[in-house]
Amino acid sequence: MRITRAALLRGGAGLFAMPAFAQDPPFPSQPIRMIVGYAPGGNTDVPARLFSTELARILGQPVVVENRPGASGVPAGQFVQRARPDGHMLLWATSASHSVSVVAMAPLAYDPVRDFTPITLISLDPNVIVSGPDFPARDLPGLLAHLRANQGTPIGTSGPATSGRFAAELMRPKLGIQLTPVPYRSTGPMLTDLAGGTLPLGIMGASTAVPFLRDGRLRAYGVTSLARSRILPEVPTFHEAVSPGFEAVAWSALYGPPGMAPAVVRRIGDAMREAAAVPSVRKWLDDSGLLVPLGTPEELVRFMTDDIAKWVGVARDNNLRFENQ
Repeated sequence: MRITRAALLRGGAGLFAMPAFAQDPPFPSQPIRMIVGYAPGGNTDVPARLFSTELARILGQPVVVENRPGASGVPAGQFVQRARPDGHMLLWATSASHSVSVVAMAPLAYDPVRDFTPITLISLDPNVIVSGPDFPARDLPGLLAHLRANQGTPIGTSGPATSGRFAAELMRPKLGIQLTPVPYRSTGPMLTDLAGGTLPLGIMGASTAVPFLRDGRLRAYGVTSLARSRILPEVPTFHEAVSPGFEAVAWSALYGPPGMAPAVVRRIGDAMREAAAVPSVRKWLDDSGLLVPLGTPEELVRFMTDDIAKWVGVARDNNLRFENQ
């Protein structure tokens, strides 16, 4: 696979030059469907529903969250890609569906840059490696020593094409540790297996793990961002502790079908920023520890282009192989 940054940027730039259908009425003229490629109640679905309530108030039309789970959100992306580009169908996407999948699910059914209209980068969420309370290692050095002595230890991930899965794969070339990724359909069953002791390790977004860490059902070892999570300040990063530059962060972003009118894109982006400023939404975001950029479409294109190039480059340089599960 040869994907260059320049080619990705050219594809993203083309989105803004494509006209919307001339006969489209003023936006919004009907209910908006927010497609989420994950199950209800998960760490992608919950913020989508939180925002959808406020978007409905701001835009004056119902915003209905529609769950189409499966295959790391890729089928949901395909569904939105084929929709009419009038702004009434949107995709709450993730790094799984629009970045890691370029490597982990190749050949991907769509180009994540060229085949969608970017609207805004919603959030960044570091991954954290966790275990149940009975796992023998107590801290990050102890975990690494245990894993080096027990190569192939299973580690749960929330899907085959996620930044958590990538972080697990990255531990082999970076740290000399071979893990066996166990992809789940969502974090719920993984949490059950971790708490029950049938799964030794898991990796998930810090925002998902925090409640279980605070009540003692899970133990945290390290986060995969360059900076410590503000909701887990006591947990070291792999970057600072063992491997400078080790980073694998999950993110979510809002997209539409290719060819949306720039005015509609601006309207939705402005509404997202207004929704994020609502005190109840802001409190949830703060409590989750998410970073919430909510920038421009152009900033999203640059961010995802760099992120895709990183996954492709690391997979190539470290000869990583991903089974399409």
